[in-house]
Amino acid sequence: MATKIWNVLELLDWTTEYFEKHNIPNPRLDAEVLLGHLLEKSRLQLYLHFDMPVYQEHLSIFRELIKRRIALTPISYLINRKEFMSLDFYVDERVLIPRPETEFIVETILNTNPEKPQRVLEIGTGSGVIATALAVNEPEWEIIATDICQDALQVAEKNRDAHECTERVSLLHGDLFEPIQELDTSHFNWIVSNPPYVMSRENNDLSPDVRDHEPHIALFAGEDGLSIIRRLISEAPSYLNPGGKLIFEIGDTQGTPVQELINEQIVYEDSKIIKDYAGKDRVVVASIA
Repeated sequence: MATKIWNVLELLDWTTEYFEKHNIPNPRLDAEVLLGHLLEKSRLQLYLHFDMPVYQEHLSIFRELIKRRIALTPISYLINRKEFMSLDFYVDERVLIPRPETEFIVETILNTNPEKPQRVLEIGTGSGVIATALAVNEPEWEIIATDICQDALQVAEKNRDAHECTERVSLLHGDLFEPIQELDTSHFNWIVSNPPYVMSRENNDLSPDVRDHEPHIALFAGEDGLSIIRRLISEAPSYLNPGGKLIFEIGDTQGTPVQELINEQIVYEDSKIIKDYAGKDRVVVASIA
């Protein structure tokens, strides 16, 4: 018996139905993204070529992608791609998948429109999307990014180099501010971070795709979710220029306790909490005198 030759539309229909049976969110979208990635076509191009045959060499790989998605591997890890600030970035399971909410950090910094080039330190760069996005938008700025995880820095390096920011973004390995202590100049206009802020007891509340696949070191921060944020708030002033700002992301229920932590440090002259598009507390900006 001859082996069936599948075309694009048949594969999309079958995969969508299969994902629906396994309660995969956005089944049609996931089917389109995975097949488009495999065939190197946009979602629109798939429908413009709906009757194009898909042969065994691609079907074998597609089956493996489907199996991994059924196991709740995030789509971004399957296609090794995530968009951030309208830029394409490489991601894999060594790094947290960038969220749209994190764009608020970059947008807030860029919207200040400083007259002079800025010196920026990013703590816990992960995939490097914040540092790279800033460097792409402000080529004259000097950016240093640190991370405690060497594997994450390899991903950050890949993204930095892909966007031709090698000369403008320095990547350093170490815990929080430790790597910059040996630098000739260790003071900055901005210190930025998207730190881990999930409470350890919330592990079972996370969706399985996050809990089982994304790196826990980038998610969890002690019993109250503030262990890293607490250190950022207390240590950052030592590395900020006069008038410098600390900016970081928080969980949507952490606004009040974070504000209290900032108030305990008399060096901060001003602070504010910025809400995301859903109206939830998302980004904190604290300035020193």
